[in-house]
Amino acid sequence: MTDIENLEIIIRQAFGIQKNIKSRKNTNSCISPLNRKEHNLFAKNFLARLCRLNEKFKGNFSALNDIAERVKNIGEAKNSGWAGPYSELVALDFYSQFSEFFALSYINQLPIKKHPKSIPARNGQKEVIDIDLCLHLRHDLIFTDVKSFNCIHQNILDEVIEAVEEYSLLTLSKSVMIGVDNLSSLDYTEVKQNLGYEKRKIYIALAGAVSKNQRLLLYKSQSGIIFTFRIEYSDTISTVKEYSPFAMAEAYKYKFLDYGSKLLDNEYSVITMVRNPYFNEETVDFGDFNNIFYRSLARRTFIELARMKEDASVFSSGYAAGRIGVGDVSKNLAGIIFIDDESPSESEENKLYSAYFYLNPNYANKKPLTIRKLEKYFRNERECQIKDFDDFRWDNY
Repeated sequence: MTDIENLEIIIRQAFGIQKNIKSRKNTNSCISPLNRKEHNLFAKNFLARLCRLNEKFKGNFSALNDIAERVKNIGEAKNSGWAGPYSELVALDFYSQFSEFFALSYINQLPIKKHPKSIPARNGQKEVIDIDLCLHLRHDLIFTDVKSFNCIHQNILDEVIEAVEEYSLLTLSKSVMIGVDNLSSLDYTEVKQNLGYEKRKIYIALAGAVSKNQRLLLYKSQSGIIFTFRIEYSDTISTVKEYSPFAMAEAYKYKFLDYGSKLLDNEYSVITMVRNPYFNEETVDFGDFNNIFYRSLARRTFIELARMKEDASVFSSGYAAGRIGVGDVSKNLAGIIFIDDESPSESEENKLYSAYFYLNPNYANKKPLTIRKLEKYFRNERECQIKDFDDFRWDNY
């Protein structure tokens, strides 16, 4: 049975819905573990998540069909492309644990004409603002779009490395593994804007190095970034990784500018970021690393960026030049919630997620959200999964 055939059976058994996936031979690091005979925690947790979602939304065919479609999207994805739809399922499952205190709606399409002062409207977006989830609190609505916290540097390089490894095996009859050192502190904006254009040059350089049996290649990009590639002619690869949560926060501080199309003008807009070690090896979850990194990144987003006068188009291609400033985007983001998904390694359901809530003290559209206002909705036996909750009330300087 192929991984795709297995996934179609999983969808049918979980939701009673038939989904047909055209790419019959496709596979990726999410659906492959689901098709192994031996017991593995990732598969166990994945299937249990689908059962919980089916129970939560039973009777709501539209929501269940949307959820089943996301599972289908996971099967259709190449490389790490499955991270997006997978992250939506994780976030939906996480928030559902607390939805005894609030209603939860999945897939919200908001007419842009009702949000004329929103970032997407000001940026020229037409028709609708598509947002994944809405938390219907007693007196407020919190709209949150879900994003996968994957490593953009690795996403770009993985495609090249995979092509070189395939070339080496098929053309040179050499089995190689290629790794790259120290990506964590590279500037997010610079890499995103420049590295993608150099994939062909990197491929040629790496293919040449493999042909010469080199074990080390230093590649200098046009922007001056030096990448150290290590090549092993065996089944193991060792790379040098040096991590600093503060350096990573500095490198990623413009990341949330990419999500301006999800920010409203008259309701709270929050971004939910999901990390899973299968699609992000950058955050290491050693000691308090992730907590320090997430908090530092949120603080830079809410406070440092709020004071910036530069145009948002300088740092993100999603903006029309001259229309919206960096500070505008920062002040329209009500909060960021990070969710670490431990599906590959956690056997206890009530420890499956670790969540970090950060609220923007400089939010401009309404009175900023506070810990006091929000935490009461997240109090039950699963609240142990919330590792940090900060509104920067005493740290807004």
